[in-house]
Amino acid sequence: MINKREFFSYMSSLYDEEYTDDDTYKTLKSIMRTSDNTKINELRELILMNKKERLIYRHALASNGKELTPRQLDQYISMIEYAISNM
Repeated sequence: MINKREFFSYMSSLYDEEYTDDDTYKTLKSIMRTSDNTKINELRELILMNKKERLIYRHALASNGKELTPRQLDQYISMIEYAISNM
């Protein structure tokens, strides 16, 4: 399992800012523990979204009360990609 320091270091270097989002780390751990291939495949689809698809996804999230900036969505997707690549 990836430790918090390693994950924060990865995200900080990727986005050139100090990254300390504990909720994202908890989500990372949850993804890495899952054995549900359907969920993993759905997450893989998020990684492959283009800019237009990300905008559509952001609007869908916002309509359900979860608003993310483009950067926050990029960071979320980077976290998913990191989790899947370290499973």
